[in-house]
Amino acid sequence: MLKADLVLKNGKIATVDRNFSYVEAVAVRNGWIIDRGTNAEMEAYIGPETQVLDAGGKLVLPGANDSHMHAVHTGYTLSPAFLDFSGPSYDCMDKILTKVKAACEQAGPGEWVFGCGFVDGEIRELAAEGRIMNRYDLDPVSPHTPVVLTDFSLHSMVCNSKALELAGIDRSYPEIPPSTGIIDRDETGEPLGRFHEWGTQNILCEKCPILTDAQIEDAIRRVQAALNRQGITSHTDILGEGGEHVFRGTWGSRPMEIYEKMAEKGELTARVSINVFSAIGGQESYDAIIRGTERIRLPKFQDRNWVKADAIKFFVDLGAPTWLRRDCDPDNTRVTAWGGDEQQDTQEIQRTIVELHRMGWQIGIHSIGGGSMDCCIEGFAQANRLYPGKDLRHFLIHTDDQTEETAKKMAKNGILAAIQPSAGDLVFQGNTASLSDKDHIFNYQRYADLGEIQTGGSDSTCFPMNWRLGMQFAVTRTTSTGFASHPELGMKREDAIRMYTINGAYQEHMENVRGSIEVGKAADFQILDKDVMT
Repeated sequence: MLKADLVLKNGKIATVDRNFSYVEAVAVRNGWIIDRGTNAEMEAYIGPETQVLDAGGKLVLPGANDSHMHAVHTGYTLSPAFLDFSGPSYDCMDKILTKVKAACEQAGPGEWVFGCGFVDGEIRELAAEGRIMNRYDLDPVSPHTPVVLTDFSLHSMVCNSKALELAGIDRSYPEIPPSTGIIDRDETGEPLGRFHEWGTQNILCEKCPILTDAQIEDAIRRVQAALNRQGITSHTDILGEGGEHVFRGTWGSRPMEIYEKMAEKGELTARVSINVFSAIGGQESYDAIIRGTERIRLPKFQDRNWVKADAIKFFVDLGAPTWLRRDCDPDNTRVTAWGGDEQQDTQEIQRTIVELHRMGWQIGIHSIGGGSMDCCIEGFAQANRLYPGKDLRHFLIHTDDQTEETAKKMAKNGILAAIQPSAGDLVFQGNTASLSDKDHIFNYQRYADLGEIQTGGSDSTCFPMNWRLGMQFAVTRTTSTGFASHPELGMKREDAIRMYTINGAYQEHMENVRGSIEVGKAADFQILDKDVMT
């Protein structure tokens, strides 16, 4: 009888198959599952060269999937020189400036200081003055070194005067279209060093030294090792022309080639699905997205089980639910990354969706508020009517403003929801009041029961990569600070695990290859110290 390379036995192995069945043991050969069943049944596959791993009765799950993250960028933020300002401890400017000053003193000639993670509203001085951080806050500790910091959402960047000088941005810099973003200025027209959205961040960082190929490889190794420590064996990344200069090239096109080279050399430890950020210059418009998509040049991807790129990513809301439904926004404060009025944006966004669908691309859209979601869902419905028969599995990312009616429409049109349950800590106590369902938001189980397929991601670096934190929130509807809302609406554990395993594989068109522990699938496993099923 053919022998296995590996037999995993004595486990509580949740296969996450159609019946969510459990087995004791599984046999693996050449990285693929060849059988599963009882310990006794798998004994036949054990030979002299077989590695036998005793799970000791612990829970075994398929490797987890992170359905939405910025992986190369996260790997860069894990480097020693990068400044991390995330967490509640950074609640005053002195703590931030002390760290910036030390980094500037250590920086060599020509080096820029980068960091991210701060929340303007949680910094005491800024909150008291009702403003956000600007260049003049940073200048006293960084007169000669360019400094660029991004807030926790990544959508807004602040720099000091030295960075503005090197970028050639001063009072005479021309105004830019709203679809490119916003550069904050004072009443005299002087730039304040605050840049909102990717087009403006590209403008600022174009003069910044980008990472070398070797540094990008190191970033990929760091982030994949960090993901593996969380049991994650596959993930997305957002890369392309739209982020060519953003975050030192970690959002650009070059990392696609580097992923593929590392895959060919067997150096990847997690599988990668790339969402292509095709918008030229990061500008959100039909013309920039479609022209950018037409000139995409992808690697050949020798093994698509390791690296592939099938989806186009673009943005509608800004870093929060900035396009709400009319009944939730009586003052009409609506704003989008597209920069037009509601009718203009609706027509252009839906036209973009239909054309990308016609071209055969899967589409992932950053969509948070209810108005944004309703616009995109109708665009997908139009695309399905005009060009039926395409199994593209479009998805909306974030979808904070879901309702039961929204979930029904998404299920009907085959639209997935790529959600970030670990963001619940922030949204539950922050944006809840502005959303449609108020305290019934994030009713994940109800959405699943209505047929909507949800996938779980972290949006790292914005939130932790620990998928179990997301599961905990989905199941308990309780934040890490103990704030709870309608815990009776909590998600079933089985469905929460599906969200981070087989559903993620489905989003990537890989459900026949991974996402569950079944014969013929990739042998991606995680063994948990604690049994999350009990």
